[in-house]
Order: sequence, then C-alpha cells, then structure tokens
Amino acid sequence: MQSESIAVERRRLPFTLIDNVILEDQALGPVDILVYLALAKHADGEGRCWPSMATLGKLARCARETVARSLKHLEARGYIKRTARFRPDGGVTSNVYQLMPVEAKRYPPVAQDDTPCDPGSHPLVIVDHTNYIQSELDPREKREAPPAPAEDPSQAQGNAGAPLPSLLRRIRKESQRQGAPPSFIGHDFSAGIGELVKSGVSENELVQAFAACIETAPERVTFFPRDFLKWRKVSRERRAREQRQNYGREKRQASEKELAKEREQILREREDPYWQAQIAAAVAQLPWRRVRG
Repeated sequence: MQSESIAVERRRLPFTLIDNVILEDQALGPVDILVYLALAKHADGEGRCWPSMATLGKLARCARETVARSLKHLEARGYIKRTARFRPDGGVTSNVYQLMPVEAKRYPPVAQDDTPCDPGSHPLVIVDHTNYIQSELDPREKREAPPAPAEDPSQAQGNAGAPLPSLLRRIRKESQRQGAPPSFIGHDFSAGIGELVKSGVSENELVQAFAACIETAPERVTFFPRDFLKWRKVSRERRAREQRQNYGREKRQASEKELAKEREQILREREDPYWQAQIAAAVAQLPWRRVRG
C-alpha cells in the first residue's frame, strides 16, 4: 500500500521520488541513476512505464547506446525488469519497464564528516568510466593543464585551448566547409562523440552522419551526438541514393561508349575499298537498279 501511494505521488507532484538505495548503491554510475530517474518519472501506480529509448536518452543526457548499457546494468542489479512489446502487425515497439521493489536498508548510508576538510589536502578525482559523461576535473585545471602534443603539425586548437583529437578536427573541418563556425564543439559535445566511439561507431560513419546533420539542419548540430542514429540513417539513405545515381550514370556512359564504337566501326567499313566494292555489287543486284533491254 505504501509503494502504491508513493507511485501516485510521483505522478501527481512536479518532482520524482526514488528510493535512497539507488543513490547509495556505489555500483551505479551517474548515467545509471539518471536513466532510473527517467523511468521513475514515467512510472504509473504499479511502477510500470514504456518510454522510448530516445525519450530516456533525452532525459538522461546521453546517447541511445549508453541508455541501453545502463538499462542492462539496472536489470542486472535487480532494480528493473524489461518486457518486450510488439505491435499488432508484428513490429517491435518500446519495452515495458517494471520498477522492482528494493530493500530499505540494502546498502549502508554514505557517511559524511561534520567538519569540512581542506580541499587542498585531497587531489581532484577523475573517474574514467563509460557511465560518466563529464570529467570531474575542475574547469580551471583544464585551462591550466599543458596542451598535449597534436597528431599533426597544424596543432589545431579547441575552445578550451587543448588540441582536438583527429575525429573532432575532421568534424570541425566539415563544419567550416559548410560555412558554420565550430563553436558547438564544447565539452558536452566532445563527451557525446567519445561515447559513440566507445560504443564501436567508426570515425567515417560519424563524419558522414555529421555532414548530413549540418547540411540538413545546422541548427541541430549542437545535439548531433544525441541524435546520431537519426543522422546516420539520413546519411545512409543519401549514400544509397547517390550510389543508385552513379550506377545509372555509369550505365548510360557505358551505353554511349558502345554506340560510339559502333558508329566508328561503320564509318571505317564505309571507307574500306573492299566493303565499298561489296556494297556496289549488292546495290547492282537490286531489282530497281536493273536496266530493261
């Protein structure tokens, strides 16, 4: 009864309630918690919901591939249960997510010291984990950090003064080729691109999808990492269309070459004395060329 009342309040109030256990579980990363919050936001009185992957990615501020990993992690930890759904025509639609009940004291609370410690006595923590979309490094440290050696002599610089990786340089060049300034390449954009690369997306496919985005909707370029699947589909359809057009053009060119060869062959045969004699003999045998005596 208490869980049902909490679920009702979750939908009624302008905020979302989750169990403290979720926050206290140190095995969960920030994106895992954000994805769980997005699920809890949509859950009904029985703890069920069926938001799309795009909706979860938008609320969790991450790519669809990252959402899929977080859902798998949450299910493995026993916090959710997924059930596939299908349309009447057999097509696949969004899953049904069931928020599972959790024990109130499954994890001990994180202890806090009443006396603040000296920040200078502890180094800053940098966590390199796929669930983290931002580094915990102080922005001032980023600006003061010495630049790493660039991959080429051009020493391309980003907004924060650090050399851009080769992929981000290619993206910047593509935006400049389209006449758009690379002001969108910030930390969040770079982190989103990094998540896509970690998920196995090739650099060429990323650049091609980015070109489709900036040519079709340049105002959405800042959100490109989040909308990558959409623009990858657009770029693939464009490449397929261009391949069909190239195939048709090559086929026409080949046909024109064959016709040109046939015309050249006919002209050569007409100028050959042997074929001229053969044509004259054939013409002489025609009925309308015979002279009656």
